[in-house]
Amino acid sequence: MYPNKLITELGLLPLVRKQQQQTTVKPTASEPTTTNESNQAPPQKEQHNQKIDKNEFRLLVKMLQAIQHECQFDHIQYDGQKVSYKLPNITLIFHDIHIQDDDQTMNLSSLSDILKHPELKRPVWEKLKTIKS
Repeated sequence: MYPNKLITELGLLPLVRKQQQQTTVKPTASEPTTTNESNQAPPQKEQHNQKIDKNEFRLLVKMLQAIQHECQFDHIQYDGQKVSYKLPNITLIFHDIHIQDDDQTMNLSSLSDILKHPELKRPVWEKLKTIKS
């Protein structure tokens, strides 16, 4: 139903049917890894030191679902201050709702501010309702 990255970020348990389970053996600290494993680049989300807060991430997912959009982890960018989410026609920037919007971006209140001050949900929702799919 949800991509594995989204399940991991939401902290959900991935459910797998018993017949589909595969046992994999991971090397322990004493066992050396193969050169193939050591040459691989780490996943993109681990390259960034900053991670979006779990509650903020859940709020983002709920807001995207409210506008009939399924959250895709690859479309999220977080630089420690603002969260950007790329929709097909526009980029949502959760940082400051008072910044002027343009044709390609929509500025909204930061997710942490929305969680701290629930009264900010209304103006954010009013702007989100204007998005054309």
